[in-house]
Amino acid sequence: MNLKSVPLTAARLRNSDAVIIATDHTSYDYEFIVKNARLVVDTRNAAKKPRKNVVKA
Repeated sequence: MNLKSVPLTAARLRNSDAVIIATDHTSYDYEFIVKNARLVVDTRNAAKKPRKNVVKA
């Protein structure tokens, strides 16, 4: 299996089953990610506000 980097777009987030936040970097717009993803598994507490689609892990 080959992994590749892809652009982070609203459409790609909406079409993903789940998004995992595994690192907390200032270069990512976590509000954008949470707003557009169906399910977010947040392992770094990057999504500060409670949301229905965010699971803290």
